[in-house]
Amino acid sequence: MIVFRADGNPDIGSGHIMRCLAIADAAVEAGKRCLFITADADFEDVITGHGHGHEILQTDATDLSYELKRIKKLLSFYHPKVLFIDSYYVTCDYLESLYRLCREIRCLLVYIDDVAAFAYPCDILVNYNIYGPEMRTEYERLYKEENRKIPQLFLGPEFAPLRTEFCNIQNRVLKRDVQNILISTGGSDPEHMSLRMIEKIKEYRDTGQNPKVYFHFVVGKMNDDKKIIEGMTQDIPCIVLHYNVSDMSRLMQSCDIAISAAGSTLYELCATQTPGVTYILADNQIPGAKGFESHGVLKNCGDIRQVSPEELAGKLLEEAVKLAKNYNERVRISIKMKKITDGYGSMRIIERILTHFIWQT
Repeated sequence: MIVFRADGNPDIGSGHIMRCLAIADAAVEAGKRCLFITADADFEDVITGHGHGHEILQTDATDLSYELKRIKKLLSFYHPKVLFIDSYYVTCDYLESLYRLCREIRCLLVYIDDVAAFAYPCDILVNYNIYGPEMRTEYERLYKEENRKIPQLFLGPEFAPLRTEFCNIQNRVLKRDVQNILISTGGSDPEHMSLRMIEKIKEYRDTGQNPKVYFHFVVGKMNDDKKIIEGMTQDIPCIVLHYNVSDMSRLMQSCDIAISAAGSTLYELCATQTPGVTYILADNQIPGAKGFESHGVLKNCGDIRQVSPEELAGKLLEEAVKLAKNYNERVRISIKMKKITDGYGSMRIIERILTHFIWQT
């Protein structure tokens, strides 16, 4: 069995759960059973809908120290071969405590990281971000300073944990005339960027510019603005709302350009070769947004904490429209995107663990 400790809710978002689900689905394809342990029940339907087991701790996802006794009991009961932990709220003491238990029950501890906060006690460290390979020296420094053995490092987008729908996608042939623009503001959209984007699109539409373009909004599972969004868009035929998207890959491939927050969605856009622009919501997104821009792939339009949501929404729409008019630039970006990730990262993580690292019983 493989156990995943991750959380998702309106405050944390859905990214941790979704990337762990992608790895868990790959593990099931490899013949392994998977169990999720979460602090609350927000994603219970999603997790069980994928066919995985689920234990709910009823604890605080932002303070993991209080769950240690319970989670240790669960691990001792299930005796997993691998434990994945994916949370920004881990502490060194928390990981060290679980690491010692994993030694006892002969379980590999895998931590998914993107911030290099400290020398994480674990067997395998995954940083699948575009800047991941550049972090090797920083990780080596951290572990050396803390006199701790450095774990196996899985670094770079080749390990981006995407769902199977993003695998084996054929090279994209871009349309010269942009007809569909995808807008993804994350699972919860705490900054209400969907509302700001809709307001800017209304202004854009009222000027009579390019009325043939359709804007496809992905309304996240935890977006509290659903009813407001529906009310604002009911008389705007160029805006299409998408709920509970079961095949994001198909939706991305049906759109010519994307506007997206700088999370894991950027790797999905690369797998589908969908050019676009991005923006920053939180500190952990800064390196990714800058990394994609420095690689000449996705323009970073700014940090929502430094400019008003209205100003940022205007900038995003402006840059998306500019990109729509530049066919050669979109082709260049699409070609570079294909080289960043092939969509097989989840399978690669599981295969490498099972083939080279799993302990034999």
